[in-house]
Amino acid sequence: MKKQLLALAFILTLGGSLFSQNYYFLKSKGLVGTTNGTNYDYKKAVRGSGTTSVLALPADQSFSAVQTLPFAWSFFGTAVTQYIVSDNGFLTFNTSETVNPGTPTTLPNATAAAPKNAIFAFWYNFKLASGGGIVDQVFSFTYGTAPNRIHVVQWLSCTTPSGGLASFAIRFYEGKSFDIVHNQASAVISGTVGVNNADGTAGIAVAGAPATAFDATPTDDAYSTMGVWTFKPAPQPANDIELNKLDLQKYVSKNTSMPVKGTITNWGSQVLSSFKLHYSVDNGATVTMQLSGLNVAASGGVYNFTHNVPYVGTAAANSTIKVWTSLPNAGVDGDTTNNEMSGSFTIVNATVPRKVLHEMFTSSTCPPCKAGNEVLNSVLGVKLGGWNCIKYQVNFPGTGDPYYTLENGARFSFYTANFAPWLVVDGGSLWNAGSGGANAQLYTEGYFDNAAAIASLASITANYTRTGNTVTVSGAVTPVQAFTNTGLKLRISIIERQTINNAKTNGEISFDNVNKKMLPNAGGIAVSFAAGTPVTYSQTYTFPGAYRLPPDGQASSIIDLATEHSVEEFGYLSAIVFLQDDQDRTIWQSVATGPVWALGASELSDLGLSIYPNPAAGSFNLTFTETDVNGTVSIVDLNGREVLNQKINSSNSSINCDQLKDGLYFVNLNVNGKTAVKKLNIIR
Repeated sequence: MKKQLLALAFILTLGGSLFSQNYYFLKSKGLVGTTNGTNYDYKKAVRGSGTTSVLALPADQSFSAVQTLPFAWSFFGTAVTQYIVSDNGFLTFNTSETVNPGTPTTLPNATAAAPKNAIFAFWYNFKLASGGGIVDQVFSFTYGTAPNRIHVVQWLSCTTPSGGLASFAIRFYEGKSFDIVHNQASAVISGTVGVNNADGTAGIAVAGAPATAFDATPTDDAYSTMGVWTFKPAPQPANDIELNKLDLQKYVSKNTSMPVKGTITNWGSQVLSSFKLHYSVDNGATVTMQLSGLNVAASGGVYNFTHNVPYVGTAAANSTIKVWTSLPNAGVDGDTTNNEMSGSFTIVNATVPRKVLHEMFTSSTCPPCKAGNEVLNSVLGVKLGGWNCIKYQVNFPGTGDPYYTLENGARFSFYTANFAPWLVVDGGSLWNAGSGGANAQLYTEGYFDNAAAIASLASITANYTRTGNTVTVSGAVTPVQAFTNTGLKLRISIIERQTINNAKTNGEISFDNVNKKMLPNAGGIAVSFAAGTPVTYSQTYTFPGAYRLPPDGQASSIIDLATEHSVEEFGYLSAIVFLQDDQDRTIWQSVATGPVWALGASELSDLGLSIYPNPAAGSFNLTFTETDVNGTVSIVDLNGREVLNQKINSSNSSINCDQLKDGLYFVNLNVNGKTAVKKLNIIR
């Protein structure tokens, strides 16, 4: 019988793919089910935990030591257990391989010019070299639970001969296939992506090899832009549903509906019009749903599902759910190894409302940060009373913000942030997953509402006192029930509600909620919970030395928190206390204290108070949004003395201040029992 080599074209998000007698691959754009900090996080090693170092700098034309796969796996139908990694962007299951060329070829290739029994994530003349913000390295890690584990080999920040950088990975799926992910590159480069069997007689390469362009060149870490090639043993079945994501609540109150949601991909060669969706909780009864009338594209189409019967737990428990699919297009699934997933969730006795914590990395030398702050403020301005906010000034772009500290840098690294304005919402950097990630300029009320809708598992009380340069923050954290989580940390940020001296080049003249010190440090305080039992805390800190305004945020001039401080006005300090799970970085709850002179007042942004111009000279305008316009405005100096008090009967009033000396003051607005405070600077 005449052997035939079939060529199939698959229309996907970008481009097509090919078919070989051993593997076929499907090209897509963006990652499904990626959450920064859990599952696949391509800069996981930056945080220094949960990874294995495979190859470290310096390395050029080098192989790693032998690595072991954590589960059974086969390549070209043959079981493999170990591999070695090259700095040139490939790995081989031939652990005695010595061929390690930096010049890519086409595939398959049986000559000495190409390694055998190998997967080429991006075959190119890389090296691991020092320099740059992220250390060049190859590392591995495994996530998920059997039988759905995924083993990742990650090349991070590999260096090209011209000094460019690229990051990419191979992900091995337990009992299944593998995929290649191109994260990002700082330069236009080209090489080979594909596979070569044990003797080089069979294999397949992405079109264009050995000059296939690296598929992801942005520098904003947007997971939606990453190129993905999914490789599967040939031939491609007509029907093949892969269940690749479960979107479950981590915690849900008893007697409350929990939607069973997730994502499937249609890897079959036919359009998917129907399938059955099933789930079972704690090995209980199977709940089935028939989905019909669908139009999920062949060869990579994605469908987000929600089961029509939510799960309702009636008692507190740690539960496991199994979800699976069957009968695609009323027929047989050609690959039954990828249509089932398991997940876990906790049913709790009760929850409490949450305040959404916004942590933003910003700088007075960053032009986009001005717009990012304005967007964030516009959202928070209509969500009064439901949020807290911390601003971490950073040491870039250019010379950076004068109020940068090493603690700010520690938080930046904790979130593996890499640009400003980077906005973290309740510990998550991918609130806008798929469209730019953490960019504050994209924040909307909808994203706020998504975060606010997630109930909290603990309540926090906080008391704040200050004597001179010494502040004390104390209180209690009360869980809704006992938790065995070992990663919980209580963190305290002492913020200055408004600063002005750090203004630089981006057009902003004042900055709000600026982090000045974390108590006891950025690492926080480890906590563990018994059922309903409060955990008390108390932290006292004295800001040392005298105030200094650094010229910039560079290492040679930043504030030394052990000997000096950058607090402009101690009377304008307050605290943000928050509980965070360091295992997945989610924030359970946050609470804010007011400045000493504002204790008992509403949120400082209540009433929509605005004063302008600020700085002022002879007068300033005061506006607010309260419908009851009869109130009182007072101005207090930094010693707490009231220097002006007058009644107002308009939500847009002009206040004469020409009798006041130059300096900083606090403007207090009292309307209908509500209080709002703004900082006023008078300069003539």
